[in-house]
Amino acid sequence: MHGRISLYQKMNIILICLLTPIILLSLYSNRISNNVVREEIEKSSETYLALLSHQIDSTADQLSTLALSLNRDPSVRAFASAVYPPEPYDRYFLLSNLSEKLGLTSSSISWQNIITVHAPQIQKNVSSMASVPEFDGAYIDENMSQAWTYHTADFHYGSDNFFMRYFVEPTYNANRRADQYNVITEVSFSQKNLVMLLDMFKANNNVNDPLLYKPGLPPIHNSTSQIEIAYELLSEIGDDAFIHQKSIRVDLAGHEYMATIQPSETLGWYLIDYVPIDDILAPIDQMSAIFYVTVGVLVVIGAFLSFMIYRNVQRPVLLLIGSVRALMRGDYSKRMTYKGHYEFMYLIEQFNLMAQQIQELIEKVYESRIRMQEATLKQLQSQIDPHFLYNCLNFIKNSARMKDEESVVSMSIHLGEYYRYVTRLETSLNSLEQEIELIVNYLEIHKLRHHKLDYQIHIPETMMHLALPRLLLQPVVENAIEHGISSVEEAGLIRISGTIHQGEVTLSVEDNGEGMTAEERTAMQHKLMDSSNQEQLCGLWNVSQRLILQFGKESSVTLTDSELGGLKVVLRWRVASEEPKKND
Repeated sequence: MHGRISLYQKMNIILICLLTPIILLSLYSNRISNNVVREEIEKSSETYLALLSHQIDSTADQLSTLALSLNRDPSVRAFASAVYPPEPYDRYFLLSNLSEKLGLTSSSISWQNIITVHAPQIQKNVSSMASVPEFDGAYIDENMSQAWTYHTADFHYGSDNFFMRYFVEPTYNANRRADQYNVITEVSFSQKNLVMLLDMFKANNNVNDPLLYKPGLPPIHNSTSQIEIAYELLSEIGDDAFIHQKSIRVDLAGHEYMATIQPSETLGWYLIDYVPIDDILAPIDQMSAIFYVTVGVLVVIGAFLSFMIYRNVQRPVLLLIGSVRALMRGDYSKRMTYKGHYEFMYLIEQFNLMAQQIQELIEKVYESRIRMQEATLKQLQSQIDPHFLYNCLNFIKNSARMKDEESVVSMSIHLGEYYRYVTRLETSLNSLEQEIELIVNYLEIHKLRHHKLDYQIHIPETMMHLALPRLLLQPVVENAIEHGISSVEEAGLIRISGTIHQGEVTLSVEDNGEGMTAEERTAMQHKLMDSSNQEQLCGLWNVSQRLILQFGKESSVTLTDSELGGLKVVLRWRVASEEPKKND
């Protein structure tokens, strides 16, 4: 079953394959709709702002044209000439006609405006408004410009901010003063005209919230404008954007706005309209939300159907598969508990009955094998080499004759500790720490007998608590001494080391003896792997079989060349978790 897709998984995959294209198509459709609406909003705003900009420029150009034509008017030239009528009546008649003409000219434009003609040669002026300040050459010099300029309210034109422009005769020169011109026509209009125009466009729903802005000057907004949002918008856009962009999207107070920018060529200002995209896209988002809710309901229904199939079909099938795999792993005590439909109940009952019968048969076989294993362990523990004991006692006798009390005491202590451990039969497992203590006593005994023997032990403290079969290492160390370093003339060295990594325990015993050839190691390795081998009942074969019986078939005893020059015997097994330390 590994690597294969079950029927239940196939059904879920089909369900996902059906829903995925619908969701992707909806996402794509929603994205296209949003983009189309955004483009239409942008085009609409640009169109209406272009219309509004054209109307502003047209009216301002009309004012400019009228002012320019007044410079060439005979009555204006007569008024501005140095020859002024000497008679009071003539002067009154001339000024009255000129004032009336200026008034008619001013009223011909829909915007409220003021037209004033200045005569620098006679230091007088006449205007379309009822009262006009006296001729002020310094004021004219300070504000003269042939382009429309924006001014704050002053004593000349009342309490409203206004736009103003000058037309002169002869040709304008920046270095000329006002008194060096023959005639100067000044035209101005209040910003109220622009506010009214913005209000009219906003009332007709042509644009959302239009305003006029020039970098460095306060904006001109409609009467019902949201001033705080307008200033925040201008701050987000930045002055550089007016030169390079026609539209820009900004986030204000957590909402997305689309700002459209349209320049007014005549005034040098920019018309700005900002539209809340979220409000306009709300119906589309609402329909998308309804669709997603519907898809969500379908997913829930599909998940419920999948759950029902899983509980009534897949779950009992998985229970059967898991139980069969448990039997394959050797867990013959596995039983299934399931309450459901009759068909699966019958299969599960038959499986439980079969597993029970197999377990009873296996337990009988295991019981006989366990008795054999216990007998083997006790046989191993009872196989104490008498020659080893005789040699040790002989060493004690010779040392006593030579008055070497230290050697006698050391040999007696190590020999007593060694046999006290070996002769204990009450437990089959001990900690690695106790096994190492046995090995130290064993090596110290040999070291007393053979002064050329030395040993090294490198076992981490984290491994000392691990439990393993008693007398597991002693046969390996004995094999290294008897068959490894006993035949070499130089000093013998035994090195015991251990590691544990991700549950795998490794213990190695190596020597600097003659070692084994590759053919000899291969033959020996084959004997260690043969569980029916009867030739090595007490050597490495016994260690290998006990290791497998205790820790499973993944355990092993392998032979390799040692870095010391001799043979290296490596014991490996796995532990599921940290095991408690075994007490005496």
